[in-house]
Parts: sequence; C-alpha cells; structure tokens
Amino acid sequence: MTKTSKAGCGIAASLMMTAAASAQVEVEVSIIGGVEMGGLVQHLFVFTDGSHDANWQGATKGFAGDVAVRGLLARERTSGGVPFGGTIYSDDSTLNDWQDIVDQNPGQAAAATGEGARLDQLSADLQHAVAQIEALPATPGFESRTPESLDGLNTQNRIAEVFVINVTSDLKVSSQITITGDATDAFFLRWDEDANPANGYQGQVKFQSGGAIIPGGALTPGNFVHLAGDINASGGGSTPPAPFPQGPRDDDGQGGLISGGNDFSGGGFFTGFWLTTGDPSDGDTSSLSNGIFVGGWFTSSDKFSLTSGTSGVFVQPNPALCPGDFNADGVVNSLDWMAFLNAWNAEDPAADFNKDGVWNILDLLVWGNRFEDAWYGRC
Repeated sequence: MTKTSKAGCGIAASLMMTAAASAQVEVEVSIIGGVEMGGLVQHLFVFTDGSHDANWQGATKGFAGDVAVRGLLARERTSGGVPFGGTIYSDDSTLNDWQDIVDQNPGQAAAATGEGARLDQLSADLQHAVAQIEALPATPGFESRTPESLDGLNTQNRIAEVFVINVTSDLKVSSQITITGDATDAFFLRWDEDANPANGYQGQVKFQSGGAIIPGGALTPGNFVHLAGDINASGGGSTPPAPFPQGPRDDDGQGGLISGGNDFSGGGFFTGFWLTTGDPSDGDTSSLSNGIFVGGWFTSSDKFSLTSGTSGVFVQPNPALCPGDFNADGVVNSLDWMAFLNAWNAEDPAADFNKDGVWNILDLLVWGNRFEDAWYGRC
C-alpha cells in the first residue's frame, strides 16, 4: 500500500465540505450491493398478486411496518385479532376484509387506497430487483452451499464487499447461523436446488424451531437479500438474542412494542429482505405458521396465508450501505466528511474508495461523488 502526499487535498476537501456544514439529509437506502431495490425496502410486505388467496390471520405477535397489496387482484381475507402498526396501501378503492385490521388498531394503523401508481412502481421494482440478482455471478467458493456451512462466516476487513451465495441443499433450517461482517457488506442468497433460475426456484425454504440467520459484527438484517420460490415456517425454539429485533417494535425493531403486540417466542425467522415467486409449478406459497419476518417480504406469489404465530417487523437497509453516510448514523452531513477525512489520513481501507491501495485525491473525488449521490437521494 502506498501513501501519497495530501498537501492540497485538504483544501479541496474543505471546499467540498462547505455545502454540508450546516445542513443534513436523512438517508433512504434503495441500492444494496449495487442492486436497485427501489421502494421495496421501505415496506414490511409487498404483495403484487394474491389472486388465489391473500390471507392475513390473527393469533400473532403483531406486525410493525408498511404493507402494499395489489388489491385489484388480491383476494384479501382475515380473521381474529391482528396487532398492526403502519399503513396498508392498495390500488383498489377499498381494503376489503383487510380494513378490519386497520379498524382494530386505531391510532397506529391507516389505510391508503387508490394507490395504483405506487403498486405499479413496486411491481416493477420487484421484477427489476429479481432480474438483477439473478444476473450476479456467484462469489468464488459460494457456488453451492448449505445454510449450515455459512455459520461462522466472517467477512470483516473494513472493505465494502458483495457476496453472492447459491444455497442449493438442506433448505430446511433449524439452527441459528451467525454471519459476521462490515456494515458496508451486502449478502445475496439465492435459494435454489439446481442454481438455475431459468426453471424457477426449486425446493421449499423452511425456517423452523428458532432457525435464523443472525447478523454479527456491524451487520443488521438490512445487509441481507434473499431470492427464493416457495417458503414455509413452523414454530418452536427460541428467539435470537438482542440486538436481533425481539418483536414488532418501532425503529427497526429496537424501539417500543406496537400497541397490542408481544415479543417473539421462537418460530422460523426470515432475516433480511426476501424476494419470492412462490412454487415454480403453480405460483403458490405454502401456508406460513410461526414465520417471523425481520426485514421485509416482497412476493409475486398468487397465494399466501399468514397463519397463527406469523409476525413481522420492518428493518431498513443498513445506512452504511449508502457510501455517502460514512459514519452510518442515518443522515448525511459534515460529520461524514470529518469521518471520511480521518479515515483517509489514517489510510483506513474503508476510505480507499477506488480500491487501488493508494490514499490520494482520486479517493477524495470518488467519495465526493458518493456524498453528492446521498445528498440528492441517490443511495
């Protein structure tokens, strides 16, 4: 690694930092590991079909986060009590039976109907994200793995990296799998027994008995994106320990419980953002019992049923995935410039933005572009 003179670079940095000196912009990440996720990752659930069945039942710990449904297609039904905090968006003029869920949760739930443009965009976002993830080459050494073989994986090196992992066997997960990494790392897991998306995603993914992927190090659930066909779950086991979100809580699962909600007590945990198509043979998703979504679920499946015990909490993408938010505090301001310059002067790998082993004006220029992208909402 080479250190070059930075005499003059400080002047450029001072000029570029001036615009951020007295203002800040909240970070809203929509790009994970180079994959454009669009508005999907601002929702707990996005259902773009549900034309055969869209069942959202009670007997649940609760749900925290916004939901979007293609109401003109979906056959919404519900029963029992469903604690819910968020907004349900539909392109229909009514939520049909799901209006009962809003009515059960005054003060914390809302309905937004006639949202055709939103649902059109989310449907396009889902198709685009799936296509991008399918096109990614598998990371060497991860072309064909079991879930259990990922336990203990540690990618910490202070360099932003993308890992594309084909999970091709043992798709039923009953253990807690810890993956440790940097906040800037992105993980894409493609669950498919033959690793060939051309014929659909083969094999049912089932988390059960407390099975989960547990983010370690500086990772959060928002560093993980999954692509699968059919998914299923069952109960038992225990909830992963905090800081893993413990229930349907505000603030990415770290705040207070929604009214009527309770903390999770085991189940099958779907960590991160799950993009699913349903079973490739018929587009259906198996009835989910005690499935716990920690992040988000976005599906084009024509049939789904959230049955007893199934619950969820929205978790946003890790703010550090936005390069302009260098200190990962969720806002872009002069503190990010200060953190970057400190790392740059210390020859921290995190500040070698063009990854050439040299800390010089080129890194400053690349970083400045990333900061500008974040400032104008292009994360």
